[in-house]
Amino acid sequence: MSSSIDVDRRSLRLRPTLLAGLALCAVFFAAAARADVSAARIVAGDTVDVQVWQEPDLSGAFRVEDDGALNHVLLGRVPAEGRTVEELADDLRSRLEQSYLRAPRVVVSLQHSARRTASVLGPVERPGAYPVREPMRVLDLLVAAGGLSEGAGSTAVLLRNGPAAHGVAAAPAESGASGPVELDLKALLRGGDASANPPVAPGDVLIVSRSSAGAASMPDGPMQRVRVVGEVARPGTYALGQAPTLLDAVLLAGGLTEYAAGNRARLVRGDGHARLEERIHLDDLLDGDEDASNVELRDGDLIVVPQAFF
Repeated sequence: MSSSIDVDRRSLRLRPTLLAGLALCAVFFAAAARADVSAARIVAGDTVDVQVWQEPDLSGAFRVEDDGALNHVLLGRVPAEGRTVEELADDLRSRLEQSYLRAPRVVVSLQHSARRTASVLGPVERPGAYPVREPMRVLDLLVAAGGLSEGAGSTAVLLRNGPAAHGVAAAPAESGASGPVELDLKALLRGGDASANPPVAPGDVLIVSRSSAGAASMPDGPMQRVRVVGEVARPGTYALGQAPTLLDAVLLAGGLTEYAAGNRARLVRGDGHARLEERIHLDDLLDGDEDASNVELRDGDLIVVPQAFF
């Protein structure tokens, strides 16, 4: 009897310690989650919520525009792109304190984020769109997609559709040219060559080529398909029979989102060895413009709809 009482007493003594440990873990993971959010860099198209304590007229939601700045009601144009919410709050606090308020309290949070995903297409285990977290490179994106699958070729193409493609990135020399980037997958997987593993930005599309054997083994007929990625309601792969033309494919994908730059869309044809790109004017096509060509699609065509930077 005495031993069972002793055990119960020890368990009672351990329970507060266990609960305290669990509480500490919860606090740690919550702090880590907050740190991950606050460390994210603001990009054009984001909407940030600025709250100045006891100053409702100076508070509100502000959109980060094409030039990377927000237009504050009192301060005017304030650079925001490339900063964390904490860095932006510090800058706003400093600007307000210099000319208008004494020791202002400013809190900035990300209210709406422009799409922060990059897509992987081709022979990988899990094709699709994946969140982009800084710093992220092509190899990280491939790992997120489960790695290469059977039939993968030795090359890939990185289509730049995010801010880096428009000269907005802070380090353009590292991110490479604004056009497509040809990648050697063998060099990438060997490691040691930084140029084979460039950084990835939101909106980028990585297309992994198929080996000649893998391409030859693909049957015709029902396997023919087209892909629509970027700023459409339902990005994905569709049967060519359901989407024989450009307009059919866009409508099947749910149409353009409010953030789409339809007239800067591109039609990509071919594989990693012989690729052709053609600019297409989806806005004009959807508006019924007679000059806009409703291109007939082919098996393997890719329609890329980039994000507009207002």
